[in-house]
Amino acid sequence: MPVRVGLQYIEKWKSSMENAVRRYEEEPIIKDQIVFYGPSNFTRWSEKWKHRPLRTEVLGKSGAECCINRGFGSSNAEHQLYYYPRMVRPLEPRALVYYPFGNYKGFGYSIEEVWELAQRVVMYALTDFPKINVYLLGCRRPFEETEEAIARCKKSNDLMKAFCEETERCFYLNTFDYEPLARKDIYVAVCI
Repeated sequence: MPVRVGLQYIEKWKSSMENAVRRYEEEPIIKDQIVFYGPSNFTRWSEKWKHRPLRTEVLGKSGAECCINRGFGSSNAEHQLYYYPRMVRPLEPRALVYYPFGNYKGFGYSIEEVWELAQRVVMYALTDFPKINVYLLGCRRPFEETEEAIARCKKSNDLMKAFCEETERCFYLNTFDYEPLARKDIYVAVCI
């Protein structure tokens, strides 16, 4: 499959993936954490967006911070595959929470193409870290609840669920059946 997007800079959104990755690389490497990896679903869980940071919301049994946010806005599965060696591998995570289906439609990818790329990310993690658990975050209920949008979400969720049922250390997290927590007033329809 040919690369469809600028991997380091997204012209259509004037967004620099490379700058976002470099900012993360400036942070100290803390290994053996839960890593949240994907698009702005995770990026927006920060003080910049007037939310409490993910690392302060997800705590271990001891009450200590136990996770790292590696979400980067505007990214899709192609970016996530490309940047995996720099964004995930150095952290040697104990668990990976991964959402691959953000922004795919805005870049013209099919669900099957996204899933092909996403499986590579998952297999890299399973191969790199033999004890890791991977949690695939299902597609949430779309804001524009058209039959077509719901069918797309269900199709992507079915692919992830079937994969997890067949793959050790992979777990599917159903978010479709729950009311979205995202704010509809800042939602960008072309990205889903």
